[in-house]
Amino acid sequence: MEKHLRALTKVQRQILNLLNVRGVGVGYKRVGNIRTEKPAIIVFVEKKLPSGDLVRSQRVPAKLQGLDTDVVEIGRVRLLQERIHRIRPALPGSSIGHYNVSAGTFGAVVRDKKTGENLILSNNHILANGTNGFDGKAKPGDPILQPGGCDTMLKTRYNV
Repeated sequence: MEKHLRALTKVQRQILNLLNVRGVGVGYKRVGNIRTEKPAIIVFVEKKLPSGDLVRSQRVPAKLQGLDTDVVEIGRVRLLQERIHRIRPALPGSSIGHYNVSAGTFGAVVRDKKTGENLILSNNHILANGTNGFDGKAKPGDPILQPGGCDTMLKTRYNV
């Protein structure tokens, strides 16, 4: 992956200047929504379009710096108006936190491969108070606040 990261730094600006591109990264190529073991430069687009519908200068090349690319449709990217307001349902990017921590960011909604259950992805120190699972800092079922504790205080303090 190191080779892909070095290549990405060289072509990042060029790719981000394409009209439909919203982000770039490095990961594993997906074929038919199945992850392969083949590393690739990932190009995130708002809407995946047939290459025939794009002028040549706006197409993501199949290879960059000799390395495979993968185009992934992510939809429209929007900023939250205010991340410390109470949002129902809570959205990725909003403030959350275990009741014993200050606050952090709701990273993403992910799906458990085995059960299909939707789960929240964030950092251990945000959702589980930095626990190692045996130290009593947190346990399954503990309240997760939205907005997170310190952001609730900020909201009150500044009348947001």
